Amino acid sequence: MKAKKVILFTRRFPYFKTEAFLEAEINILAEAFDEVVIFPSEISNEVRPLPANVKIEKEFSKYFQNKKKRTVQTIFNSFFWNALWKYRLKVNSIAALKHIFQFSSSVIAYKTYFKNYKFSEIDLLYTYWFTEATKAFVDLKKTNKYKLISRAHRYDIYEGIPSTPKFWPFRKEVLESIDRLYSISENGKNYMERKYNVYNKIKVSKLGVFDKGKIAPQNLENEVSFVSVSRIDPMKRVQLIADSIVNFAKLNPDKKISWIHFGEGKERENIKNSIPELPNLKAQLNGAIQNTKIYKYYEENPVSIFINLSSSEGIPVSIMEAQSFGIPVIATDVGGSGEIVQNETGKLLSANPSISDVNLAINKILDDNLSRQEIKKFWSLNFNAQTNYESFVNDLKSDVF
Repeated sequence: MKAKKVILFTRRFPYFKTEAFLEAEINILAEAFDEVVIFPSEISNEVRPLPANVKIEKEFSKYFQNKKKRTVQTIFNSFFWNALWKYRLKVNSIAALKHIFQFSSSVIAYKTYFKNYKFSEIDLLYTYWFTEATKAFVDLKKTNKYKLISRAHRYDIYEGIPSTPKFWPFRKEVLESIDRLYSISENGKNYMERKYNVYNKIKVSKLGVFDKGKIAPQNLENEVSFVSVSRIDPMKRVQLIADSIVNFAKLNPDKKISWIHFGEGKERENIKNSIPELPNLKAQLNGAIQNTKIYKYYEENPVSIFINLSSSEGIPVSIMEAQSFGIPVIATDVGGSGEIVQNETGKLLSANPSISDVNLAINKILDDNLSRQEIKKFWSLNFNAQTNYESFVNDLKSDVF
């Protein structure tokens, strides 16, 4: 029987500012299904706009956020002890023990809360992250008739790289039992298939951004402007961006250079203070702002190059946004970045570039004078939200069922 209702499990969406990519997807999901019900695990007072047939269930978040009760519940639940025994050889540090405890605690919370929930065969359960909730609903699926899918991004795919766990429990079993897993990148799909030897459950479904119908203006001949967008933490290597742009400015005293970074983090002031005063360089670290304001910036201001030097990525939505305005990109070859940064759209660097490598890439892009129309065309063919999410929904309605 075809699914008529999507039950979506998120971390925070539609609250807070996280999971911003769902803002585009939720509208197309709502158009395709009779009803969408969202169970966030954490809520706040401010909620983002939603289509009329999207309902939010808040009670689960209150249950999930009761950490004291969950801690006691986990200690006395056999799931935790069985998981600890199963992965005893991998639990060789306090961090690993904490990870298996937190994973178990979340799985137990989902299973306990939803064990008596009245699911039906017209329900499609959709966990937005391939983590604890997915494991819980795989287990509950043994006594229910619903279909279960999940998305996989970066944190919930890779093991043992910056800001990811050293291992994910029960991964192979979950992959074998889920109806479909949608990876946002080919790189993620290939990684999981090779690692877990499961080849018939994973499809690629790329994220995307909507077309704003604009192309960013170009700079005057002796002006070079850079934009970067990310939170500021060690994995994003914003300090390396700053150092590289300072180096470029010193090597090109005849050029008027500007750099603006959108994104917040503890190191913002330190990075700002590390930038020397140069007569030809203007640098701004603006903190976090809404995506709509970034789009407006691209519409109204010349941008020569968008730059991302992360040590780990899925496929950055910030790069999709820049390409939708025809802006050339410099990025590191990590995660799925090689799927979005190609010869016609910019310059792909090694995973650990030097300042000199970045400088060479900047000069190459400026010399090549890449066509902004071609960059936007590449984006439209690969990362257009309307196309990608419609394809995703069509797959849900015709393939899984």
